[in-house]
Amino acid sequence: MKTGIRFFLALVTGLGVLIGVAWFVVGQTTRDWFERDIALRADLAISGARRALVADLRQQDLRGLRGLLADIARDERVLAVAVCAPALKPLAATPGFPETFSCDRMGSHVRPAAGAAAEHWTVWRAMDELPGGPVHVSAIPLIDNGAALGFVVLVHDLSFVARREASTQRFLLLAFVVLAAMASIMTLVAVRLSWHGWSNALRRLALGDGNTRRREFVPLLKDLRELLDRLATEEQADLRGGIWTPERLKLTLQRHLHGERLVVVANREPYIHDREPDGTVRVRHPASGLVSALEPVMRACSGVWVAHGAGSADRETVDAHDHLRVPPGEESYALRRIWLSAEEEKGYYYGFSNEGLWPLCHVSHTRPTFRIEDWQHYRQVNQKFVQAVCEEVDTDDPVILVQDYHFALAPRLLRERLPRATILTFWHIPWPNAEQISICPWHTELIEGLLGSSILGFHTRLHCNNFMYAADRFLEARLDREDIAIVQGEHRTLVRDYPISVEWPHHWVQTAAPVTECR
Repeated sequence: MKTGIRFFLALVTGLGVLIGVAWFVVGQTTRDWFERDIALRADLAISGARRALVADLRQQDLRGLRGLLADIARDERVLAVAVCAPALKPLAATPGFPETFSCDRMGSHVRPAAGAAAEHWTVWRAMDELPGGPVHVSAIPLIDNGAALGFVVLVHDLSFVARREASTQRFLLLAFVVLAAMASIMTLVAVRLSWHGWSNALRRLALGDGNTRRREFVPLLKDLRELLDRLATEEQADLRGGIWTPERLKLTLQRHLHGERLVVVANREPYIHDREPDGTVRVRHPASGLVSALEPVMRACSGVWVAHGAGSADRETVDAHDHLRVPPGEESYALRRIWLSAEEEKGYYYGFSNEGLWPLCHVSHTRPTFRIEDWQHYRQVNQKFVQAVCEEVDTDDPVILVQDYHFALAPRLLRERLPRATILTFWHIPWPNAEQISICPWHTELIEGLLGSSILGFHTRLHCNNFMYAADRFLEARLDREDIAIVQGEHRTLVRDYPISVEWPHHWVQTAAPVTECR
């Protein structure tokens, strides 16, 4: 609160200085405008009556001069008018003409030295003060055919200028007071909100949330990473050789991926909402090896899982953007559900994936079936998932995990839209030899799609070798056997084997009876 009061006082002081400067500038500018306006009005008044004034002066018609001067003085701002002869003697004047502006005094400013030509007569203007208030005086010579017939002295009342200046200054003061109050309130609210957002972002950064991408935190983020590295070196002795835990996984991901937000692309969703016969909604956690392997990673990284929403109550449980925070009660990461039509699900999942790729890759005794309409749905669904991933990422270099044979085309599509992304693809079923995979009419498209990955993983080294041989046979690609990679143009895809298994329950070994006793 003290900081807010200090900021408010500094803001009001600055605005007060600004008001003072504006007060002076506006007042001076307004006075200059009025002076120019009065000078212009004086010229117009004399110009309009010039012919009549010249005619009366030549005829020495003093009565006519007085009448003309009376007509000019009808203007409410004209205080008095007089006509003086070249010899500086008054010829005619309106009643109450101030003696201060006598012909002798005015002539010294208008008439040149004795004997000078008529063109040397000049117009003279000045501001002066009378007992009744400020006035503006104009002395304008009357020249006709090169002869000076005299000059006219026109006195304007400037009391209206003072009134307008006062009115303008009051309005200016009121406007600036209102502006200062509104600016102070809006600035305080904006600062309060900005500080709240800044402190929350800093708190998320300190907690390791990878969604914080504010520029002002880049130096701080670098320092924090260095600090984490130093702290991690002290813990590595305990972590090396130990079992994987969520804490160890989170520390590893923060150190090597710098807390980047992960996006998982999978057909199976980790949580399914189904409606029971009694109308209640039940949440199921499917028994899936893929879910069991990846969900600890998502809980540690707080990413987004993009999956097909297949539950009967899935649509009812998401928000307007098809998002849902999971797991229930913990809400450590987001689930983005993709909706497929019955034709898309039949062609992409049951058709091309399960009736085609599954028996082909497992070299089963069931003949694989490939239909053009299934392939078209397979491509459409891959494009739909890629579009969803691009909507979820907030940087141009995200980390994306593409899972299984349902999305063989997705890595290449993602690479085209996110060239700097790290794309990790895992093929959860065997990859057959080149002769076997060539049975698929679109085997070239499948291989090219998978080569959009940064790292392509299989279960065994044999599957890796089969894929590399297939890429070498069907594509224009170079095999890097030393680094175990496939190079297409400037893009390199590492091919690695990552056996996935279940943890052996070690307590069984400690508590089980000897084998001889069991026998």
